[in-house]
Amino acid sequence: MAANMYRVGDYVFFETSSTAPFQIRRIEELVKTANGNVEAKVMCYYRRRDLSLEKPLVGALEEEQEREAEQLTEKERHQLRHRELFLSRQVETLPATHIRGKCSVTLLNETESLLSYLNKEDAFFYSLVYDPQQKSLLADRGEIRVGQRYQAEVPPWTGPPAESGEGADDRDSAVLETLVYIPSHGLSDRQLDQFLIVCRSVGTFARALDCSSSVKQPSLHMSAAAASRDVTLLHAMELLHRTGYDLARAVAALVPPGGPVLCRDEMEEWSASEANLFEEALEKYGKDFADIRQDFLPWKSLKNIVEYYYMWKTTDRYVQQKRVKAVEAESKLKQVYIPNYNNKATGVLGGPEGATAGGRPCESCYTMNSAQWYAWGPAHMQCRLCQSCWTYWKKFGGLKYPTRLESADVLGSERLPAGMASHRPHRCTVTGCGKEFKLKAHLARHCATAHGLALRAGSPRPVVKTRAAFYLCTTALTRMARRLAGPAALRPRHAARNPFLPVNSAAIRLEVQGKLDPAVLAATPSAAAAAAAALAAARRRPRERGAVVDVSHRLGTPNLPRPEWLHPTPREQIPTPVRHAFPPPAERPPPLLLHHQPSQQQRKRPAPEPLNGPPGGPRRRLGPPPPAVPLNGGRPKVATITRLGGGRKHLISWVDAPDDLYFVATEATRRLRRQLSTAELRRWARRPCRSRAPPDQIVILD
Repeated sequence: MAANMYRVGDYVFFETSSTAPFQIRRIEELVKTANGNVEAKVMCYYRRRDLSLEKPLVGALEEEQEREAEQLTEKERHQLRHRELFLSRQVETLPATHIRGKCSVTLLNETESLLSYLNKEDAFFYSLVYDPQQKSLLADRGEIRVGQRYQAEVPPWTGPPAESGEGADDRDSAVLETLVYIPSHGLSDRQLDQFLIVCRSVGTFARALDCSSSVKQPSLHMSAAAASRDVTLLHAMELLHRTGYDLARAVAALVPPGGPVLCRDEMEEWSASEANLFEEALEKYGKDFADIRQDFLPWKSLKNIVEYYYMWKTTDRYVQQKRVKAVEAESKLKQVYIPNYNNKATGVLGGPEGATAGGRPCESCYTMNSAQWYAWGPAHMQCRLCQSCWTYWKKFGGLKYPTRLESADVLGSERLPAGMASHRPHRCTVTGCGKEFKLKAHLARHCATAHGLALRAGSPRPVVKTRAAFYLCTTALTRMARRLAGPAALRPRHAARNPFLPVNSAAIRLEVQGKLDPAVLAATPSAAAAAAAALAAARRRPRERGAVVDVSHRLGTPNLPRPEWLHPTPREQIPTPVRHAFPPPAERPPPLLLHHQPSQQQRKRPAPEPLNGPPGGPRRRLGPPPPAVPLNGGRPKVATITRLGGGRKHLISWVDAPDDLYFVATEATRRLRRQLSTAELRRWARRPCRSRAPPDQIVILD
């Protein structure tokens, strides 16, 4: 009866599949559903066969086995691996009817022998915590913090006290300490109580004048209760000490010229929405204040959250929630009775008792006789286990004796979820890697992070993808910190092999600052010498790398004479050409900006001609031709011409101009340009290098 009674906190076996080993879980809560069934909210424990780690696992079991290598046989080592579990924070809900028995799980004790776990029935141990999402392992135990960062700064001993009773310490206490209260102040307890009552009254009056406090505390007794909190009393005692314990001056300081002093703590500073967020975060994370601040209240400091938490525990809201939780705990199930499971397993092989079923022995103990046989492993291999080995395999997830089949991972198909037994794993095709992944997305992520490759769509072979180039330019202080930082804070060789892994720069900075402290350098000559050597090594020195030709000669390239046509001709021997097709300008033009319109100019549509022909020939007159672009107040209309194409002005630089010719217009050339017609401008633009004389003023007659 007691063996079938399961309570909260028990470690139990759960059966989720008739052909898979039991799962080990810890009962966290028993819940009765609406239809009368009982469900258990359990915490998961994983075996080695359930982990999916990219790196090989080296757990605490291997370390313990190295210590007791001479005392353990091969069979005991094999069975100890089945007793090791890995705790996880993952919680799931399972039907209570799937419970198949109790077991015990304890934290690995280094003082006990490993054989003690084998001698206990259904005993397991764990030492690491497994995160299924991050696929990482962490130690589930505290560690002693050793190092300069965790040591208290003990002041040097100043010698034994003098005979007069006074110490030999000549330090000034006013610099090292702050006096906040003097017991011999000359005031009686009644006077102190009266002063504190006056402070509470002033605080109540200040809240009546404050608009925000009137909204939060609409009644008088709520304002009086808020004014009686510790922050008001602490301010009153500080004010009394500051005024030299003069009651008249202290009372006058309570009401300065700006109005009465209003003291608030975190309970009053927080709004109702922030209080609701805090309660929601506390329900989710518990007393993990760092996560509460990061996910729910990032605008609050950690000091504010901790102070509000301890004030919140004194409120009626906390007492009410505590009562509600106590009532819920009383209404929850404390225990549940699960009868023994007597149904026939699906993997039981038929035949009379003691039959050999084809003459194959048990795959674990190689026995030929058993009261019951069970199918084990893939169906095409036709393996089987006896009743004793089957019970061991269901509980511990492995065969009782080491065999070739188990080392070859014959149960690989059973580790996959239902419906994925025929799944073909994705293998990395990079030479020397060969890792396998269940999903193609995992393979793509592995290729991208480990090899810098990218998978093309529809192709299992990775293609090379160019990584982002980076260049680390270090300062002298950074190079010196590399040499001063200890191996606990920085491993330079490991960081060089993994340049994209983050380095804890804050820890390195603290350690280096501690070693470069002037007091430490003055006290320890070895530290000063190490710092000087690191500084000298960190300074950059120019390296004489030599010419490439000399390096090629040292590598074996013969030193052949340079042919004559490779020698550059001296400048004074270069022949001068007879004529330059494009003569260079006398001096380089200054960098100016041009207004340029890349689009072509649109011609205006010609006016319709009369039916009887033009009225007459064009008018001719003496003198120079009129300017194509009329003047308007002395300002040119060049922008109007460039905008005939319907586009906008484009501002270019002389760098974008053609390489052959670049013309800089002066004020004189602009005046000459205005006197030319559009046809003349185009003719000159088509042949910019031909010199032209100004046209003579002639008369054209028909």
